[in-house]
Amino acid sequence: MDERTLKDQGQILDAVVSVAEVLAYLAQDRFLTLTQSAEYLAMSTRTIRDRLDEIPHYRVSSKLLLFKRSELAEWMSQYREGGHAELDELVDDTLASVLGKR
Repeated sequence: MDERTLKDQGQILDAVVSVAEVLAYLAQDRFLTLTQSAEYLAMSTRTIRDRLDEIPHYRVSSKLLLFKRSELAEWMSQYREGGHAELDELVDDTLASVLGKR
């Protein structure tokens, strides 16, 4: 292989990594249906419906509710007990760095 071919392959690999990171981010912070949200939160759909006044959501139509995954995670964080704050901060900083938010 010549030097140009290796350079082209490196550029392709860089682009693939970038696309993979974007896809990972989109999968992480996407909109979920009521059923998907219930599964994500380990709650029943009825419990979620009963708590709609406090759970962030989007009412697309009279019957269709959508929930943004990141907003559900943020909402759940208010119920957290114990843990290691330093480790949480390290994980948050690492994820932000990988996702290009810092």
